[in-house]
Amino acid sequence: MRRAALALGHLGLTLAMLACATSPPDPERYRLAHSGAHWDRQGDDPVFASLRPRYPAYFDVILDPAHTEEPDLRPLRRDLERRPVDRRNYDALNAVAIGYFELNYRAASDPGGSNYLADNFRAAKLLAIPWRAYSEIDDAALRDAIVAFFEDAGSGEKLGTAATAPRLANVVASLEPKEPQAERRARLHRLAESLKAQLPPDPD
Repeated sequence: MRRAALALGHLGLTLAMLACATSPPDPERYRLAHSGAHWDRQGDDPVFASLRPRYPAYFDVILDPAHTEEPDLRPLRRDLERRPVDRRNYDALNAVAIGYFELNYRAASDPGGSNYLADNFRAAKLLAIPWRAYSEIDDAALRDAIVAFFEDAGSGEKLGTAATAPRLANVVASLEPKEPQAERRARLHRLAESLKAQLPPDPD
């Protein structure tokens, strides 16, 4: 009897471990950190596939190089700034990140091309969404996720970001005065200083 109980207990523990191993990744976070050079997934987390149904019109415009019109960013802005914070805030942040990395890559890979200025301008408008949300939302976890996005954008890991990362220095530095929490403020300061160090020297 005791042996059977031990066996059942072992089986239950094994099933619980398997359930944890196969459970879907938590969507309420910045999902593209350390995903390598690309933005479509992070390990077993199919980030883009899970987000496209929520923002189909946005992705149709952003991901098609033939489209040069402005995407409607209002749904992303509303979701990222919504209260109370839930999955929609994080979905909006990750959708912004995908759009930024795609537009930044296209502009960086074709300097002087016909869409270079338009793609740079649209990428800058996407950066403004989490920058503004940082001031509007005081939720600690969401603020951490926004900082994680800026860290990723400034890491040079994603295609095209190594050359453009220094542009983020002033954006990140401007968030420091808005952050009352000492640890997160120090995190922003370190990132801003790292990005400033990559700026080319001023011409004599």
